[in-house]
Amino acid sequence: MTDFTEQILRIKIKLQKAKEKDKYFKVFGAGSHKYEINEPTSISNIDAFEQYYGIQLPESFQSFLLNIGNGGKSFLNSGAGPFFGIYPFGQNLDDLIHKNVKKHLKKDCVLHPHITEMQWEKLTDPLYEDNITDDDYEALNGSLYGGLLPLGSQGCSFIHALVLNGPHKGMVVNLDRGELSPPKFSEDKNFLDWYERWLNEIISGKLITTSPCWFGYPKN
Repeated sequence: MTDFTEQILRIKIKLQKAKEKDKYFKVFGAGSHKYEINEPTSISNIDAFEQYYGIQLPESFQSFLLNIGNGGKSFLNSGAGPFFGIYPFGQNLDDLIHKNVKKHLKKDCVLHPHITEMQWEKLTDPLYEDNITDDDYEALNGSLYGGLLPLGSQGCSFIHALVLNGPHKGMVVNLDRGELSPPKFSEDKNFLDWYERWLNEIISGKLITTSPCWFGYPKN
């Protein structure tokens, strides 16, 4: 198991520094979460979740939940994090998988950082066929978003999610639930790197702006 102790300590310090830097909550979503996060969850809660859904959380996200915090006062009780924050652990699981979450959450994620518009349309067009049955819709929706844990809201139909299974396990991906645009993977290798970079960009002043914020989206 990877030791995240030093990074966890940095994040705790930087979370306070970010709050001091953005004291007027100019960063998008900060006025909602106010850089506050509730107490961490317990390993027993994580173990129960993993056993019930037949999955294993990425180590960096588990370390966050056990050492930084879980939930808060933002939208849907989210805690401090990019956009409107990070959902409370185990909640809003149906943001992407609309039915039978337990069946589909354990699947390998079929999405990848280099997915094209054409590939995305091929995956999503069948969802909008006029004669699609409920069973077919569930199967297609579950295959499309299987292995993805919703992390938080970005507003409108956009959310960020965590890849639970497959070759890109541990990465954060930005998704449009309206399926109008392909998923955009963050360039960070894991959840803690993504979260710490968000704090770094607040402390540096990069995200304190009146222009639209697209933190965590690829540059190209």
